[in-house]
Amino acid sequence: MNALEVCLRYKKLILSIHIILFLGLLPGIFTLKNDNAPEVFFTDDAESLLRYQRFQDKFGIGRALRITAEGPAIWTAGGLLFLGELENTLTALRGVKAAVGLKARHSWKLWQWPPADIPSFRREIIEDGLETGAGWLSKDGTIVTLLVLMEDLAPAARQTLLRKIEAQIAQAPAGIESHLSGLPVLHLEMNRSLGRMASFFLPLLLILAMAILAFVFRQIHFIVIPLGFVAVCQGILFGIMGYLEIHLNLVNIILAPILFVICLATAVHILMAYRRSLTENSGEQHPVIATYRLKAKPVIWTGVTTLTAFGSLAFSNNPPVRTLGIWSAAGIFIMTIMVFSLYPIFLSFSRGGSTWRRQQRFERFASLFGSNLASLAVIHRRKIWFALALFSGIALIGLQQLHVEDNLGRYLPPLHPARMELERLESGGIGVFAAELVISRTKSLLKPEAQLQLSRLAAQLRAEPLVRGVMSSGDLVESAIRYILVEGKVTDSIRWLSIGLLQTSPDSRELFHALVTPDGGQARVTLLLPMLSFDRAEPLFDRIIAIARDMFPGSDAHITGQYPLILQAQSTLLRGLTLSLFITLCCVALVFFLLIRSVRLTIRLLIPNIWPIIMVFGGMGLLGVPVDSVSVMTASIVLGLAVDDTLHTMSYFLAFSAESDPKAAIVTTLQHTAPAHILTSVILSSGFAACYFSDLLPVSRMGILSAIAILLALLGDLVIIPSLFGQPRSLSNRK
Repeated sequence: MNALEVCLRYKKLILSIHIILFLGLLPGIFTLKNDNAPEVFFTDDAESLLRYQRFQDKFGIGRALRITAEGPAIWTAGGLLFLGELENTLTALRGVKAAVGLKARHSWKLWQWPPADIPSFRREIIEDGLETGAGWLSKDGTIVTLLVLMEDLAPAARQTLLRKIEAQIAQAPAGIESHLSGLPVLHLEMNRSLGRMASFFLPLLLILAMAILAFVFRQIHFIVIPLGFVAVCQGILFGIMGYLEIHLNLVNIILAPILFVICLATAVHILMAYRRSLTENSGEQHPVIATYRLKAKPVIWTGVTTLTAFGSLAFSNNPPVRTLGIWSAAGIFIMTIMVFSLYPIFLSFSRGGSTWRRQQRFERFASLFGSNLASLAVIHRRKIWFALALFSGIALIGLQQLHVEDNLGRYLPPLHPARMELERLESGGIGVFAAELVISRTKSLLKPEAQLQLSRLAAQLRAEPLVRGVMSSGDLVESAIRYILVEGKVTDSIRWLSIGLLQTSPDSRELFHALVTPDGGQARVTLLLPMLSFDRAEPLFDRIIAIARDMFPGSDAHITGQYPLILQAQSTLLRGLTLSLFITLCCVALVFFLLIRSVRLTIRLLIPNIWPIIMVFGGMGLLGVPVDSVSVMTASIVLGLAVDDTLHTMSYFLAFSAESDPKAAIVTTLQHTAPAHILTSVILSSGFAACYFSDLLPVSRMGILSAIAILLALLGDLVIIPSLFGQPRSLSNRK
């Protein structure tokens, strides 16, 4: 304890150093930004991402945004004039590559805009089938869409551009309703939701923690000490992340509540021991030193275990998971250092006071409750084992019924405006997301026979039940043929003439070469799809690729685009987190074995830590609650938190068991540890339960599931561990 004595002796100097470090890093928090673009979920050398980047390089396409317009004024001179001016205005915005609507798609055959005979124009484009077949127009013509192609902007610039576009479509004349949809809108809404989470959840978590600590301790310094410690740890970590320009996303945003609850739980465990030391210490040594003599080893072990558990995520090949693992480990490392350098100084500023006995009412009640419950658990241990086996068996049945939710559109609640707009468009027969079929071949795809084959491919793909629209360069050529050839046979000369006609207008020329490269080496067929999960989209993509290869023998065909990319990202993320959980479990088992040097006891010790995870995910399967990229992290979160309490329990138990039989040792252990276990579990479960109010369903599910699992972990500490370790000779014959 020499280092601790030095720390207390020079506490003003050490405290000043911590304050300077905290204040210097604090501004970095305000530079943190969100980014939920699909690309961030892939490694730089992932084949799917490389294909998408090659696709962008070849076709020059950025992020696709849909603008929908409907209402009685659409097919009027004023309505079409507004849509045409909207194309021009949006194209002029910095960050917009192109805005393609009715005017751009038909400018090659029109002398003026809007057309003089609007009813005939509407009837013509509906009968032609190009607009409806491509999914740009609803079959009855009541919904008109405009495609906006945005450059690959930084997250902040992208959000600024989307706000400008929203402002432009808000100027629609009376009789027209305009809305934004597409992946950029979903990304914007997710970023907004994460921002609201930071501004709502963390303050709420802080308020709940303050209220619970005030109810238990009833002294201001015992509220300020643990929360001040948490604030310093959070400020230093997120300040560093801000200065290093680490972006937050749907996965690593949970780092904030995780670090909060882990720091607070550690602080409360030490604070409880310190309060007991103030009462029981005879005055032979400083209460802080007496506390750390008892708690230093379990704090170090919990730090190592938690760092190992979350640090194992750093070996994931998924960037957000890897970021979460690296910075979780960094946060826990910072916390462990602060526990031995800053927290003792905080504790040294506090003493008991005249009302001390009255303020320990909670500790006395929790100690008595814990020891009595432990005693009953030992007596009725066989009944507890039977109940544990029964509920675990039922939960294992539920695990087999788990299903995955990786549909990004359904990450928003049913009544969210962005989701409602997507579902409304789907009900109108409009595909809301795009996938790109890319065909590459050595023979030129600009030749008439290739264009005819592309139009036939598009027609065949429209027959797929999940495809809402298909557009190819062949469709543009066929539309031009119908315009110039009233009757007669279609020859190669007519097709060459149609291709030439499409080059006469800058807008139609740009659209044509967005679908087939000028050298004819690659063609792109755009598919408009509804909201799908990966398990429905993957077989659809396989069928489409097979059809394309059959119609273009010897060519290469693959699916790319933002939507397929993000579907695969969600699937990859779930697989990565499942693997990381297995690695974490192995690391925790290794730490347990190093602590107690017994395979048999290590297995026993894993039971109360795995049990909450099995119960929660088994219950999800039985109740039909889906697993997603955030709620699956509940397992790692709960495992990390449950292990901490288990290590604190075992630290006391191993010490007491050397002087008494296992039953007396476990009862005495719970008498000492139950107050901290109960208090931290109430704080943690209350804090995570606050996530239920998030408007991102994965975050909401993660919060409520974590709250339930933490309470189950508390039951494991108070009941299951005593039943497993309180029996006679539970520590004998270690193997």
